Amino acid sequence: MRISDLVTENFPLPEAVECDCGGHTFSAKIAEQDGVSEIASRLPHGSVAALVWGREDHAREYARRLRKAGIVSRPYPASDTVQRAQSVALAEDVRMLVAVGGSKEADFAKYAAKIHNLPVFVAVTHSDAVSVLGKNCVLYNGNELCLCEGKEPFGAAIVPELVPSEHLPAAFGNICACALSLFDREAYARATGTEICPHLHETVLALVYRALDTVAASNRHSPELPARLAQIALRLSYVSQHEDLAHGAADDCARTADMLFRRENRVAPSRGEFAFVFGAVLCAVYREFVRAPHAFTPPPDNNLRAELLCEYLGWDELTAARAAVSRVRNLGLAAYRINEYRDELISASDEAKKVFDEGKKYFRRLYEDDGYGMKNRIEPSDVKTVTALAPDTHPLRGNALLLMRDLGLLERYLA
Repeated sequence: MRISDLVTENFPLPEAVECDCGGHTFSAKIAEQDGVSEIASRLPHGSVAALVWGREDHAREYARRLRKAGIVSRPYPASDTVQRAQSVALAEDVRMLVAVGGSKEADFAKYAAKIHNLPVFVAVTHSDAVSVLGKNCVLYNGNELCLCEGKEPFGAAIVPELVPSEHLPAAFGNICACALSLFDREAYARATGTEICPHLHETVLALVYRALDTVAASNRHSPELPARLAQIALRLSYVSQHEDLAHGAADDCARTADMLFRRENRVAPSRGEFAFVFGAVLCAVYREFVRAPHAFTPPPDNNLRAELLCEYLGWDELTAARAAVSRVRNLGLAAYRINEYRDELISASDEAKKVFDEGKKYFRRLYEDDGYGMKNRIEPSDVKTVTALAPDTHPLRGNALLLMRDLGLLERYLA
């Protein structure tokens, strides 16, 4: 049996996991097979597409498939910086950008596509694909790993036979982090009086548990495991296009930790690995948050926060001052609502903790050394600093960690 058969055998097409998210319609779709026919249907024969790639061998193979469909491709290596995306010089005859890879390549292509006002498609050849269908992307701007708005892809497809096995921990970490993002969204929605889609909650949890079951039934050497995790990640990206669960508080912490490690010239795990580690930490933090008795807390020390952003992340004073401000209005009402919906939030935090408790052993076993190399990579002081400063590093939207920061509950983690 081919890997492509294994992928589609137990993974229905998007309609089976689609949900009604408050009247939103999903413009991005998951194409069948490798997506070449979807691209060819939108471009006249002989058109030119820019191929944004992370691995040259994958780009060559996908270019060959496009050529057979009558599409000419021109290669552009992906980067992780805003400056490189802005300087991409596309020929006048380019009619589309095609990202070949995972989240990194998709983010670069989406940002460049917005600049050049071109459609973008993602051919997934990386098991980390949980954010590829959203319009938001993460790129470095100088030393700052910031969230940018890009062009929303019109579609994506997985190329299962090209998905390698070396990125499994990152892919699994980002999938599990989506379960914690559900709590982030619910807590913030309760506190601010907004709504979230209950069907989204059920669908995302079902996909996360499918990932847990898939990893539990396989081992890191299973040839079909990378493609199956990529398929689940792509489904999660599809159903959370409008909520963007890939960029919750765990990802905020991962982004902040990446900046901290880069500034200190330390070898950093991937953002997916960071997301799992900090997701597990935040589960405990959130459980304490929703169970704590309602009491007065002092407001956050924004001056100290600005100083630490300059010290730890190397930001200039003006950027740090703008970032270290409170963002939740009427904190008294927000605290009251959190206490009013305490039972629902406790249940949601327990669900997230269950995912991470079950996923820890599977996460470690996805490494060749069963996770031994991750020991002592992150110091307790790093965890405290990153958790305290993550809400200041431009979170995409409201989350529970941002609520805790504005309620003065993260001050104890400031060094």
